[in-house]
Amino acid sequence: MPGNAALKLENHSHAQRERLAFIDFCLQYHGSVGRSELMAHFGTAVASSTRDFTLYRELAHENLILRHENKRYYRTDNYQPLFHHEPRAALKTLAHGFGDGLSVTPGQSGFCEDAPDLIAPPQDVLATVSRAISQQQAVRMTYQSLSSGASERVVVPHSIVNNGQRWHMRGYCRKRGAFRDFVCNRITSVIIDKADIAEHEHQTSDAEWNEQLTLELIPHPCHSNPEAIALDFNMSRQNNQPVRQLSIRAARAGYLLRHWNVDCSPDHRLPEQEYHLWLRNHNILEHCANAVLAPGYLDTHGKAAVTIK
Repeated sequence: MPGNAALKLENHSHAQRERLAFIDFCLQYHGSVGRSELMAHFGTAVASSTRDFTLYRELAHENLILRHENKRYYRTDNYQPLFHHEPRAALKTLAHGFGDGLSVTPGQSGFCEDAPDLIAPPQDVLATVSRAISQQQAVRMTYQSLSSGASERVVVPHSIVNNGQRWHMRGYCRKRGAFRDFVCNRITSVIIDKADIAEHEHQTSDAEWNEQLTLELIPHPCHSNPEAIALDFNMSRQNNQPVRQLSIRAARAGYLLRHWNVDCSPDHRLPEQEYHLWLRNHNILEHCANAVLAPGYLDTHGKAAVTIK
């Protein structure tokens, strides 16, 4: 962020900072921005839009130049970001548009596409579960399980989690007397249950959720060109070996290792053509309940991981 621009930004409203961020994003990722785009996206008037561009120029005058022939502002070679646009968020914005979904124009770039979403939960289920978590209440639901079919459950949810393949609701299941994961799309009906919540049903009592594991991912040892994989996963070098260290919740480890196709066998026995990564510290999964989901994982008795379909 140029100079003392950060201090000056604090003197302005959140709404105006959002509009300045929009200008900054368009300059950085599209190379230009016009007043009409700002007006269409935020529903502002001409005078307000003019003030936003004037303020942006005051804060970062070397970032843009106005071309009078088309009345658009263009990025200069001296551009320095006024805001930090995190790469993952930037890609999401390029694919789906800038902002909170209420803009007049969608604003997709046309040159960046995200993967199709097949796992979005139904709106009424998501809204009810989200309200229950926010208000610290239980839910009474009908749940369709692979193993036992449809059944009634009362669950005290504390989190909604994307495990790569599905959105899960995690919470304390009174039927099983333990914290469990429930696939949101398998909840066929759900209502708020206003019964009191016990202390052991809160998120603070979910040991696996609160435990952090540091995974050490390295290129699969059987690959002849590990540097390509190191670049894929933005690995750094540790003891002259590329490695990516990730801290994740124990409750998510098995799901994510399966989603990332990580070979978790002690002797990296899985085919390297399919598994580009190996979990170097595979013993860390010994006390993880969902380790059975991790590809190639063997428990302390040598039992192989269970494939769940």
